[in-house]
Amino acid sequence: MTEETFKVRYYETDARGALPLWALQNYFQETAGIDAHKLSFGAEELGPKGVAWALTKMQFKFSAPAVNQKSVKVKTWHHICEKVQSRREFIIYGQDGQEIVKGITWWIILDLEKRKIMRTPQGLMDLNASNPPAVMEANILKAPAFDGIAPLNSYEVIARLEDIDSNGHVNNVHFSAWALGGVPAEVYQNKRLDDVFINFKNEVMLGDKIAVNTYAHSEAGYWHILTRPDDGKEIAAIYTSWK
Repeated sequence: MTEETFKVRYYETDARGALPLWALQNYFQETAGIDAHKLSFGAEELGPKGVAWALTKMQFKFSAPAVNQKSVKVKTWHHICEKVQSRREFIIYGQDGQEIVKGITWWIILDLEKRKIMRTPQGLMDLNASNPPAVMEANILKAPAFDGIAPLNSYEVIARLEDIDSNGHVNNVHFSAWALGGVPAEVYQNKRLDDVFINFKNEVMLGDKIAVNTYAHSEAGYWHILTRPDDGKEIAAIYTSWK
């Protein structure tokens, strides 16, 4: 288990003085990297072998707004590994120690040259505990079919140089930022995130054009479907609910 405290920078907050989802993801991602290194399976160990961690799914549950925070503390730990997938838990606290958000993430190890998924190393499998602590029950969501249904909002983005990470593809935080761009302004400005689920399906590379289509799922819930028009592939399906 690793705990890290981060000073909140001015440029990380939005117009309301709140930390957006992408900023919280960055804090978690940094802490996860530190913890993975402690387990001898961090970027420092995997990089020379031509492999890297890649996110496949994320689940968030917010318990308080991340507003006017001068610092946040992130706690994360390895939960369990399976043949091709590893699960990691996290909790983020505000400066007063109050829990802001908790969640679960699922990871694979990716061969960077072949762009293929690798089996989980036995050394990592050996770290599995008999009763690992979990922050909450996993709730894997699947987006419904929206064929023939007009999106509530639709726009396109192009993957820029600043979106690309050390693995050579768009970093996961940008998927969240793109999805939130489709939330109705009155919802984003007057409500706060409650639940988020992200299913990453395909990589996005420099220069790729991505269509972001947002569909109303319920009174307070939305599905954000990211696709690449050039080949028709679905890139990610992201669910957000607000209150």
